[in-house]
Amino acid sequence: MGLEAVKEEVIRNAQTQEESLIAEARAEAAKITKEAEEKLQKLSEKSDAETKRTVDIIKRQELASAELENKKMLLEAKKQLIDEVFSEVKKKLEKLDSKTRENYIKNLLEKAKDDIEVANIYCNEKDIKFVEGFKAESMDIIAGLIAENSDKTVRVDYSFDTMLESLKENELQSVNKILFG
Repeated sequence: MGLEAVKEEVIRNAQTQEESLIAEARAEAAKITKEAEEKLQKLSEKSDAETKRTVDIIKRQELASAELENKKMLLEAKKQLIDEVFSEVKKKLEKLDSKTRENYIKNLLEKAKDDIEVANIYCNEKDIKFVEGFKAESMDIIAGLIAENSDKTVRVDYSFDTMLESLKENELQSVNKILFG
């Protein structure tokens, strides 16, 4: 074998090895590219899922916040309406005719006498004339009376103001149900 033949043989072997190495490198590059694309796809899907989950959480929080604000506004509106109802009741009580006021005062005075030994009476200025035989003073109340014993240690409050507040506190749920179903 001549030098030329050996040279050609070495070049052919080198070219074969070169082609083989290039083919292996291309296959490896394709494999790495495919794995990278798969990882990128998984990361993209994971990111999309996390974004969707975050958006869902934010939507739920905003919806809950809006519902809470709506409930607060509705409760405030109901409270205002109930306050208006009680305000109207007070106005009607203030406008009671003299005969009705006298009946209420006399009945409340009898109730107070059953509870304590009455000596002092506090009532609306319009009602003082209905209280006889007791020390009576005017007080800024709608109607009704407040009675005390002689040494002012025991007091019963039968003023319409107090009765209305008590009614409002104790019966608020019932009033709410009547007004709003």
